[in-house]
Amino acid sequence: MRSALNIVALSVGLVISPLLFAQTKQPDKEAMRSRMEAMTVGFLTEELELDAEKAQVFWPIFNAHKEVMEDVRIRKREAQKAMAETTGATRSEFNVLLDAVEEVELEEVRLRSTFIQNMADAFDPEFAIRCVAAELAFKKRMRERLESRMSPENRRDVGKMRRGPGRNRR
Repeated sequence: MRSALNIVALSVGLVISPLLFAQTKQPDKEAMRSRMEAMTVGFLTEELELDAEKAQVFWPIFNAHKEVMEDVRIRKREAQKAMAETTGATRSEFNVLLDAVEEVELEEVRLRSTFIQNMADAFDPEFAIRCVAAELAFKKRMRERLESRMSPENRRDVGKMRRGPGRNRR
């Protein structure tokens, strides 16, 4: 009788114990965003060797550009998603979707060019080039950190993630 009770208690313990340690909350996206912004500020400040004077000029330009680009990226994702989800479109419907994607992509390039020109005007062309290189280095470092936290199977699939809908075949 006592051994049967022990077996039942052990079984209940084994079933319930994983539930006690399960993560119940989703990560706070706002906290993650602010942490990422802090990491961006630290990295760019160090990489571009920003002192107080340079920072007062740099950050307003950078932040204004970042806000505008976020809006463009949202519109770009929506246009690409609309195109990817479209099936059986006529040629004219396809052209409208393609024009929407092209318009947003061209706007993204124009805004990027304007940002680089603003940096060259505020500082000098060499600084603008270093700024672009620093942004790319930061993105690469964050991607590497993310990939290092993934399992080997998921890490292998990372390259496929950026290929777009329906293009995951190799």
